[in-house]
Amino acid sequence: MTYVKMLLACLFMSFSCVSLSQVADSSVQRQNHQARFVAGEVLTFKLNYGWFTIGEAFLNISEKLFQNKSSYHLEIKGGTAGFLEVFAKVDDRWVAYISKSNLLPMFSYSDIKEGKYTREDKTYFDQETHRIKVEKTKKGIKRPVTYFDYKGDMYDLMSGYLMLRNIDYSLLKIGDTVRFNAFYDDVFYDFGLVYEGTEILKTKVGKQRAHKVSPILPNNQVFTGNHPITAWISADENQLPLKIEAQMFFGTASCVLVAYKNVKYGPDYD
Repeated sequence: MTYVKMLLACLFMSFSCVSLSQVADSSVQRQNHQARFVAGEVLTFKLNYGWFTIGEAFLNISEKLFQNKSSYHLEIKGGTAGFLEVFAKVDDRWVAYISKSNLLPMFSYSDIKEGKYTREDKTYFDQETHRIKVEKTKKGIKRPVTYFDYKGDMYDLMSGYLMLRNIDYSLLKIGDTVRFNAFYDDVFYDFGLVYEGTEILKTKVGKQRAHKVSPILPNNQVFTGNHPITAWISADENQLPLKIEAQMFFGTASCVLVAYKNVKYGPDYD
């Protein structure tokens, strides 16, 4: 994987870590009828390394049936942008079906295209039997199907994102830490989240008051420091992910919200 592809992969990993870490204790989760998101919402992000824009990502929410059950359909498309496409073509896509009744994952799919490297993952969540089924295809070769058993509720990247939007931050105090387990890329993780209060943030979508949070991550060789990832969530009715900043071993990278439309509250910002 080239330098730029590694950087993009780390940015997407940062987003997943924040999303997963924010699936907090049920006491701070709003009821589903109070959801801060609606079908039709589209968010646009820029991926930056220092002063340079190296990629972009689009996230949209719709409603569809999965196995005759009502679900939220989430799709993220991301890849290189501008002149970097000539040197390091990245074109990734993630899709998920998430239960409307409890925001638990039902099925997720990823299609990764990074230069000559291709990979497809299909993950099925059976919340009744507490079993996960994973099907992988790498470079056109199907891998053996694997199964994972778990206890309690289980979230993944995409469902974690919706829960991120649904947390009642007013119940958290500065320094509060929430820990929980999550499943991502064939591994069960013990994540944590530290709430750091609110601050005014200048963003591409205007100056906004934002909730500041930092995930506690397992030891790894990608990020540096005790709290290498920081995220800012708009402290308004929409609770949009405004910015994610990651301290990595080769520098600082960020994912910044630059446009949104069809949000539940307020006008579009293009």
